[in-house]
Amino acid sequence: MADGAKPVAAAFDAVASGYDSEFSETTAGQWLRESVRLRVSPYLRSGMDVLDLGCGTGEDALWLARNGCRVTVADSSDLMIRIAASKAARLQLNARIATTILDLNAPECADPQFARPFDLVLSNFGAINCIEDLDALGRRLRHWVARDGVVALTFMGRFCAWESAYYLLRGNSAAVRRWRGRALASVGGNPVEVRYWAVGDLKRALAPSFRVEAVFGIGMLVPPSYLFHLVDRWPKLFATFARWDRRISSVWPLSRVGDHVLVVLKRTGDRLERTERQ
Repeated sequence: MADGAKPVAAAFDAVASGYDSEFSETTAGQWLRESVRLRVSPYLRSGMDVLDLGCGTGEDALWLARNGCRVTVADSSDLMIRIAASKAARLQLNARIATTILDLNAPECADPQFARPFDLVLSNFGAINCIEDLDALGRRLRHWVARDGVVALTFMGRFCAWESAYYLLRGNSAAVRRWRGRALASVGGNPVEVRYWAVGDLKRALAPSFRVEAVFGIGMLVPPSYLFHLVDRWPKLFATFARWDRRISSVWPLSRVGDHVLVVLKRTGDRLERTERQ
């Protein structure tokens, strides 16, 4: 989409006010977010600089700030950013959280908040599925991430067992929409083109400056958000599923069949060293 930036921002502006009640504050949403944090927390240390890319309403930024990090939250949605900033102020964490509007489909900006390298870049729950060009993201991350820094990207993959089974049983072609790698979705009544990436897509886009440390499935047994009502209907069953979800999250090929995939990569430093010698 040549003019895809504005529809994406408008779409997430439209859902910003209800995002927490419909996802972050739900039981299943909390399980999924906790699964990501469980995998990211070993890389955290107090005082590190973190970029929360596609921050949404700031739930992860608050968690990072509580763990002693200095956090820059970035999103294309102005309303998402406002909600995140409001939460930070209310919880007296605004001294550790800086906000900026960032459109990853637009040309690179000269925002001073990106002048220093980050120790960790976190992007959670599909922000990079709205990116048109992963290679462009790779170029940005090479500039943004410090030597030995970590990138943790959680995105919707090419195959979701829950989604395919749910729609196949209903004879709905949406069962295979991810397999093609892209689809048109409605977000807040706005059409948004969504890209479904494979782990290999990220490896190629970020190589050779980053190496994959680990791959985890997020939501293999916990259903996608449009099926969260099932969790409310059978809470004990899905609580068991959530525990097993975390246990099997690193097992191949199960790690590739969840609603989301978390890929953790580490900066190798080769590009940095080459640039410094030139």
